[in-house]
Amino acid sequence: MSNTTSEPQLLPKGAFSLTHAQQLAAVPPMFRKYWESLAKKNHYYNHVFMADWANGLEDALVLEAGCGQTTTLAERKVPLRKLIGLEPIHEDILMNPTVRYKMQGILERLPLADGSVEGVYCDSVFEHITDPKQVCGEFYRVLKPGGRVIINTNSVFNPFMFPNKFLSIDQREWLKKKMKIQSEGTYPAPYRINTRHALIKYLKGAGFKDIKIYRWGVPNMYHPRWFLGLQLLMELMGETPLFCGLKHRLMATCRK
Repeated sequence: MSNTTSEPQLLPKGAFSLTHAQQLAAVPPMFRKYWESLAKKNHYYNHVFMADWANGLEDALVLEAGCGQTTTLAERKVPLRKLIGLEPIHEDILMNPTVRYKMQGILERLPLADGSVEGVYCDSVFEHITDPKQVCGEFYRVLKPGGRVIINTNSVFNPFMFPNKFLSIDQREWLKKKMKIQSEGTYPAPYRINTRHALIKYLKGAGFKDIKIYRWGVPNMYHPRWFLGLQLLMELMGETPLFCGLKHRLMATCRK
């Protein structure tokens, strides 16, 4: 894997205005090989896996639930020609160049007919929802039989993201400025469904089958240096079955 700035896609997803090489330089030498493996896995799940999930849906109606201003689906070699983007913030969805159909709305009350879409794609949204039972039920309702879902979100055990559960919007904005974090906005993050157990519980309760859970993580905060070392040690612990819940990211796939 190259460490040059010509590979911005290898950055951990989200937030820091640092190149891959700059991040790697901040990692203690004894952890660099391990950090590289984490970054590679992060790139696979956040980009390749999520794009490949949509294979076969190129001409189907697919809902991106919480599309924001950008989408990983834009990286597909073959685009989704009937992608519906749903976003509660009108200005954000107007800025999204990837979706064909733009809808303003919320996940708890999807403005779509029963059985109207063949896929639901939801990236970095589930940490923000307050009623996971209602949202999973809505996903199930709008899907056609056999339709598929993919959910990518933070784990509640992510030591960097977890404080968002308790901090105010103003406090989080202050931290983002101090740590030079870039993001589309700052939103409430109650983390109601952000564990493996909770994802399975609510998806199964809504009627979904073939539920699969994936976990991975790459530390994305490098100052102070001792905190990065602590996160890397936690990641190493997360490689074991006993402590795998410490991984930063969670993904779920399932079918109706």
